[in-house]
Amino acid sequence: MQRVAKEINFSETAFLNIDNSKFLIKWFSPRTEVDICGHATIAAFELLTVKNISCLNEWVEIKSKKYSFKLRKDSKSNTISLLLPVFDLKECSVNELSSVVDIALIRRISCSDLDYIIEVDSLNRLNEIKIDFNKLSKTNKRGLIVCFLGKQQDHIYFRYFCPALGFKEDPGTGSALPSLYTFLQKRVDFATKISFFQQSDRKSEGFVRKLENEDIILLETEVSNNYHKTLEID
Repeated sequence: MQRVAKEINFSETAFLNIDNSKFLIKWFSPRTEVDICGHATIAAFELLTVKNISCLNEWVEIKSKKYSFKLRKDSKSNTISLLLPVFDLKECSVNELSSVVDIALIRRISCSDLDYIIEVDSLNRLNEIKIDFNKLSKTNKRGLIVCFLGKQQDHIYFRYFCPALGFKEDPGTGSALPSLYTFLQKRVDFATKISFFQQSDRKSEGFVRKLENEDIILLETEVSNNYHKTLEID
């Protein structure tokens, strides 16, 4: 699987195993196996619906080594909903990123077991931020989420940098939303749908909200076009 992911050379490649109507998933970057990946899980589920293996408008469970996901495709809106667990955050110092990014730009900082999360004060700073990828790859985290919260506090903009996985920036990172929820929950009403925009070159957007009385968030995004290709690996 690692060889296939390296050959495909996307940020993450999902591998889906179907066993008696049970769905098991793994993800690999070009360099290593990944613990969790939201967008590649959505892509894998889209394949199940295209192949008529899963029915529209019904919740389907997909399991990985560490997590269990539920997904549903809406036949009217062509959107897929994905349920993700909420991530706990802990305190960390801006000095931990002093060699990675200009710490004068950081308004707030926190981290999960996976990633650093920082907030900047404008969309322009988010779009133009400079990262020392070599130094970031040597930290003990998977990557760095940089975010900006819009003035109305109902639009979240973010980017995700992860050179340790074999690429500088991820174009679509559903697994960043569980951390962003915890990071912003005191300022954002996640009981309603909140728009998110991932400001990578390829762009990714959708909605996120918190399910009442559960430590679960719901990510909703439109499905992009899909293509089919046979890959041969020597």
